[in-house]
Amino acid sequence: MDNGELALQCSAEGKPTRPVIAFSRDDGDTWTSFVEIPGANGRPMLLTYHGGGKLSFVAGRRFFSHDYGRTWTDSVVHPQTRQGRPFHLEGNAWVDFNEAGKARAILELGWHYAPGKKHPRDDASVVFRRSVDGGRLWIDELSPPQWKFTMRHAGKSWLRGVSEGAIVRAANGDLVAALRSDMPPVFFDGPHDDSLEGTAISISKDDGKTWSKMNTLFYAGRHHANLQRLPNNDLVCTVVVRGDFDGLKRAGDRRGCDALISRDNGQTWNIDRRYELDAWRYDRGDGYWVDGKCGHIAAVALRDGSVISAYGHYLKGAAVLIKWHPDALPATPVKRDVERLKRFASSAILGQVARPKVDYQVKRDSLVLTGQAWIQIPLDKRLAALDKNGTIELVFKPKQQGGMPILVACAAYGVEGFRIAYDQRNDISSSNQVLYSDQRVTLDRLEYSIQVNAQSDPRPFTTDLQQIAYVMNSGHGVFYRDGRRFSKQTETGDGGSLFHYTVKKGGAKDKLFISIGALVRNAEVSGAVQGDLHAIRIYDRPLTVGELRRNRLATD
Repeated sequence: MDNGELALQCSAEGKPTRPVIAFSRDDGDTWTSFVEIPGANGRPMLLTYHGGGKLSFVAGRRFFSHDYGRTWTDSVVHPQTRQGRPFHLEGNAWVDFNEAGKARAILELGWHYAPGKKHPRDDASVVFRRSVDGGRLWIDELSPPQWKFTMRHAGKSWLRGVSEGAIVRAANGDLVAALRSDMPPVFFDGPHDDSLEGTAISISKDDGKTWSKMNTLFYAGRHHANLQRLPNNDLVCTVVVRGDFDGLKRAGDRRGCDALISRDNGQTWNIDRRYELDAWRYDRGDGYWVDGKCGHIAAVALRDGSVISAYGHYLKGAAVLIKWHPDALPATPVKRDVERLKRFASSAILGQVARPKVDYQVKRDSLVLTGQAWIQIPLDKRLAALDKNGTIELVFKPKQQGGMPILVACAAYGVEGFRIAYDQRNDISSSNQVLYSDQRVTLDRLEYSIQVNAQSDPRPFTTDLQQIAYVMNSGHGVFYRDGRRFSKQTETGDGGSLFHYTVKKGGAKDKLFISIGALVRNAEVSGAVQGDLHAIRIYDRPLTVGELRRNRLATD
């Protein structure tokens, strides 16, 4: 910024996630403590300096500071595209400054899926747009046809697109965009997630009116690009390494952060002699090799030609900053023993034993779950057979903790599975889904669910001792509290099941993993619940209201 400071914005992951900001007065050598930004929720995107002490970022709304990031009392709605599509952000904007050092124009790239399309088999779309009033109104929207391409796989031609985008103006006036390219279809047949997307470059020579055909830098594994222009007018593209690929061939299990240099205004890049800014290895140990465990990039070019690149290291739960200086000469390859890189293995969570009085407490009449432990149910063929008829009952005194705390879950490798959970991400006094059941194979396709509305009688969430029962009768689920049916619950889908759903979709009973108090999936745990558990009962038939009330009284 023009006061000599650097600003670093991160997300304080939690329930909810909140934007935080810190400052450096010595070119990144030391930093202030992070300060939370009041009134903003979610992961912040596109922290941008407008000149004259003004900054902006987007987290649901677009927030503005007029005092070098110290206060953020000004905000406006983050608008959709002219067609009413979302304008999701990631990467970085570019600001054209006037002679007074104030923003003359702000250029951004946002992305969405067209209605009916979804990840990963459909094509994403990126939109370019410009603001000339400091980021409040937007004009010149364009989604160039050059940002679509096709790839052949299994005898079929697949339309691919791009999502996310970083943009920079080169010294010759060209606009250069680094775009996150869609997953190659060759990966559809095996384990896959968005770590298998790539990076492509497109250039505009007429200030964004038309764009060149994309030049693919990486087909898979390296993306989340950030573009900066150095004082000598070289361009720097920083990318996260979520998968190590040579073309479409997997090269290893390295993770980390890389950077490329272009010395000809984005036309060519030193792909084969790129800068390796940070490197470590990750092996989950369960065969799911695509888990990236890092992501989200930021970078800034300093006046002396050095660069600070930052990325999220998920296993450390931290932002990693690397301060480096591109060589005056092209980067030269360095021989290094990859085996000696620090190796992050999976947490062996499937075999972890919780510590009494640390991860949980045993009281005379309950088990106190602190969010650090859960109950693994031994594999049983009777449980695995529970399908369209059965009852799952918990007598529980829950805590309000935010997020999506799991009561009961059944997952398998490659299958989201079946679960019963609270949804505390939104206001639990008005949400359409406070308590719910869910079954699906993939995250993006719900097959069956029961959702209990906040306005139900009885209330779906309170912090007193209660009996929550999920009764499945001929493939239709119903929630009860203390033997009373919730008055407002919605059924989605027509094929409800219990644990057998996961067995059937997972392909084998020995892949089944049933847990009470958390979701254990692909060797990791999430959604660990907090509260006092007094009883858990599972039946192979639907209980009557009378039987539920009897059990509730018996627990008292």
